[in-house]
Amino acid sequence: MTRVLIVDDKPSFQRQLRQLLIYAGLEVAGEACDIPTAEEPHEFLRPDLAIVYLMLPDSNGLQGSQRLRATAPWLRVILVSAYRDHAEAYRAAAQQVGAEGFIAKDDLDLNAVRA
Repeated sequence: MTRVLIVDDKPSFQRQLRQLLIYAGLEVAGEACDIPTAEEPHEFLRPDLAIVYLMLPDSNGLQGSQRLRATAPWLRVILVSAYRDHAEAYRAAAQQVGAEGFIAKDDLDLNAVRA
């Protein structure tokens, strides 16, 4: 089973994404509100995938992705942002830092778990 680490500074988004991932059959290994918090437990949580918000308060998701992958080279990263209008630039930037890709938060169907 794929283990996912959610890194987002909005508890409401964390909660909704957790429900969506569980609904999709994935295991949520942990949640963090910023990159330093995500770095602390990821070694013992051993997530396979991190979903990282691009506009984190302490370190943006691009820098954060590189930091997480430096200590966990196996970790796959998907960046998310509420700013869909810059999606192509974010996808290119995600690729440059070794992330799997970029998804706009609006493209995540968080209502699917309510059905």
